[in-house]
Amino acid sequence: MPTKKPRMALTLPDDVNEAIHELAAALGTPATKVVTELLQEMVPQLQGMAKVSRALKAGKHAAAKTAMRHMMGDAMAEIMVEQQPDMFKPKRKAAKP
Repeated sequence: MPTKKPRMALTLPDDVNEAIHELAAALGTPATKVVTELLQEMVPQLQGMAKVSRALKAGKHAAAKTAMRHMMGDAMAEIMVEQQPDMFKPKRKAAKP
């Protein structure tokens, strides 16, 4: 069944194309899946960069700085969670009476 998801044609530099195909071969997955998964992981960063860019275009430098701080803070928090999972255990739900 054909997908209804939007498609995008990309022209890649040779070194990027080679790196993607090397990773795809090492993982045993199609190169398109590697690219899609990499982009999916970057969604928060892409959204943050768009927010910063819009603020800068509008001349809102304070808002751009705030958005950039949030991006950096979120990235640092994610690194800490990966490196110290025991430090950030999920909260338990309260038992129902």
